[in-house]
Amino acid sequence: MPIAARWRSLARLPAPRGRDALPGVYELADADRRVIYIGQSATDVPNRLRQHLAAGGCVAEAAAFWRMAASRVPQADEARLLAAYEAVHGRLPACNRARPLQRGARRRYSERSSGR
Repeated sequence: MPIAARWRSLARLPAPRGRDALPGVYELADADRRVIYIGQSATDVPNRLRQHLAAGGCVAEAAAFWRMAASRVPQADEARLLAAYEAVHGRLPACNRARPLQRGARRRYSERSSGR
C-alpha cells in the first residue's frame, strides 16, 4: 500500500524545521510519478530529501516529486512499504539498492541480550 498523500514537487521542499523535526517515511517519484525510491528518516524527512539531492546519484538525477507520512517507527514502516512495492512489482524501486533487515522478536531479543 503506497503512502496516501499527494505528490509534491521537490522544487518546493519546506524550510528546515530545526527543533520541530518531522520523522517518517517517504516516496520519491520521477517526472511521470512512478516511485523510484522509498526511504525513511528517524529525524526529519525534508532534511533527508535535501541530503539525497546534494549527494547526486540515481535519486538526485531522476526524482521530481515526493510524498511522506509521519511515523513513530519509520524503519518498520519503510520495510512494510518496500515489501508491498515488491509484492506488486516483483522488484524494489529503481533507486533502492538494499532491503532493510527484517527483525523479529527473537532477533531483537538476541541483539539486546548479547550487548550489541
